[in-house]
Order: sequence, then C-alpha cells, then structure tokens
Amino acid sequence: MRYIATPDEVVERLKKQAKKLQRSGGGKHSELLNRVAKQAGYDHWHHVVKCNENASAASQMRTIRVECEAIVAAELRGDVKIVVTKPGPACPPFVLFSTGIGDAWLLEPDEQLAMCLLWHGEREVIGVSEDPERIEVAWDGGYELLGDFFHVETNNPKIGERAIAGYPLDAVRKALDGAQSTLSKMASVIGQYDALEIDDQVVAQMVKKGWSEDEVLKLKAEGYRYSPGRDSLLGPIISSEDIEDLDETASRRPANHAK
Repeated sequence: MRYIATPDEVVERLKKQAKKLQRSGGGKHSELLNRVAKQAGYDHWHHVVKCNENASAASQMRTIRVECEAIVAAELRGDVKIVVTKPGPACPPFVLFSTGIGDAWLLEPDEQLAMCLLWHGEREVIGVSEDPERIEVAWDGGYELLGDFFHVETNNPKIGERAIAGYPLDAVRKALDGAQSTLSKMASVIGQYDALEIDDQVVAQMVKKGWSEDEVLKLKAEGYRYSPGRDSLLGPIISSEDIEDLDETASRRPANHAK
C-alpha cells in the first residue's frame, strides 16, 4: 500500500466532503467515503485510515526521539531527569531517565526492554525510527530493578550484562509503575515472579528505607515476601476473588512513607 502523508486535518476534510455529498442525496456514506478518497488520490477509504494511523504513529516516534535527545542533554549537563512519554498508536508509554553519573536510558515498562542513550558520557545510537513505513524501536537489551541495582543485559559490547548502582531507582521505579499497563501490574503482583523470601539482608535493607524491624518480621510471619523489582514487600499470592482489591492489598509500605 502506498503511503501518503495524511494528518488528522485531511481525514476530517474528506469526511466533511462525504457528508456534504450525502446531504445532497449522493448515496451511501461508506460509498461516498470511498469516492472522496479516490478523488484525493487514495485507493479507497481504508487507505486513508491506514495512512492517517501511520502519520500519527510517526509523529509519536518523532516525539520520543525529541525526548531522547532531551534526556541526553540533561545527562550531559549532569542533571537527573525522568520522563514518561504519552501512549499512542505506535507504542505504549516509555520511561526515559538520566542518572547524573554519565548514563541515560530508554525503557519499556511492560516487556522490560532497554536502550542505552548515553554510556559513561558517550552518546549511543538512538534507534528510534520515524519513517511511517517502518516504525520501530531498536531495543538492544532487557533490564530489571533489583533493590538498589539496575541490572541490564544488553547486546551493546561496551555494556554487556551488569548490575549498576548509583541510579535514581526510587524515582525510576515509581515512573515505571505509573507507565506499566494494568494487565502487567496484575500479572506481576498475582504471580509474584520476582518475589524472594525475607532474610536478614532484606530486613536490613528495608530498615534502611524507613521500615521498623518488628514490622518487617511481622509481615514475614504473615507470609509476605520481598520483591526486588518493586523494592517492597508483597502479601501472599492473591486469588481471583481478591483482584478487585488489588491496589489496596498487593503491597505494604511503612507508615512514614505513606503519600
């Protein structure tokens, strides 16, 4: 199918033309849409719709590329910045962040995909295509947030697989949680894929973050486990009857951390 640049204004103009013809007794609305589409150089109305979708997706990808450049610029200034992009026809929301220590990343929350934008102060290729006929992000790795560490496994030979400390992970974790789809949140909480038993190291880590030792040990006795990805304690795996109360019962935070 040929691609024709088709912004929303063109779609609305063609729709108005079809409605005007219909009011004049020109025929069925679907037939008139095809007629005005062909008169404008398209194969049919579906061709208009697909070209418009591609144009909207390409616009979203251009926005993401601009955000990538902004995150790189922030890191080169030594600033810590975290951005969540808006969802659109091309992709769900992404999370971008600069670290203040020379690195910057683009992350996909649901599939946990990663692309390094800046590594140790050196720019990496921003693999975001904005060609309407080939819209894609060239992810080159995956990531996990494991407590205070950003664990990444990437095809980039300069990075490879490693656990990195010193990133602003509390804020990144919050951004990822906000950008993640409801389905992914439910799957991660219900399945507790990364949940670990609470041991002495977990107790010590949670105490550092403001929990009381007695509270952590009490939750351990109640069957709670530690999620490195969420850096929090999760209650016992919930059943289907509990899904309605998922947001209220999935995790517990210390009282002095309540928002």
